[in-house]
Order: sequence, then structure tokens, then C-alpha cells
Amino acid sequence: MKLRLQSNSIRLRLKKGEVAQLIKENIVEETIEFGNGQALRYCLQVSYNITAPQAYFKQGEILVKVPHEMSTSWALSTQIGIEGTQQVAGQIQLHILIEKDFACLNGNEAQNVDTFPNPLAGTKC
Repeated sequence: MKLRLQSNSIRLRLKKGEVAQLIKENIVEETIEFGNGQALRYCLQVSYNITAPQAYFKQGEILVKVPHEMSTSWALSTQIGIEGTQQVAGQIQLHILIEKDFACLNGNEAQNVDTFPNPLAGTKC
């Protein structure tokens, strides 16, 4: 699962196997090790108790929750992503995007392993 942070947004991209894991196990997670016991863990978790995507950060962990119904319809369709916003403070919003990871048309086979077929010819990653 790829993680992208930019401005006040978080984006997760999942390969085919990760989408299947999310539906089967209700969670996909990754850890980035920095050494000296420091790590950043990020998770995508299915929740039955929410109606829109939500994100949290606590003790070196980013947790993004997605509603069960949204995750199932997304995983089993050609829908590319799930998008939401979360009010975080005053007028500040966090933009949350969960997407299927498509093959890079200019990428090599190793980069495109387990990705979704790219529907857009000429797209660069």
C-alpha cells in the first residue's frame, strides 16, 4: 500500500492483493522503519460504525477507517477511489482519498506487479 501526504491530504493506493486482503481481513497495514526503534505505521481499516472515511494519528500510527459498505462496493466494482473530507480544526479539513493502484504505462514489469490494468493510455505515474 502506498502512502502519499501532501498539504492537508492523505492518499492510500492499494494493489489488487491488498484490496482483496482488505475485504477478507478488514485491514491492510504497512510499517516504515527508521532505525533506533522509530517507525511509522499506517493502516487502512474497514469499520461498521462510520458513514464516511476518517483518519487519525496517534503514537506514530496513521489509521484511516473506511465504511464497510463503501469499501465493499469499491472493491467489487470498477470504481477507482473513495474520497472524503474530515473537519480537523476550525475551518481546516483533511482530504482523504483511497484508490486502486493502476499500472504505470511508463513503468517496468516489477513496478506494475499486482496493479490494476490502466484504463488510460498515455497516463504517466
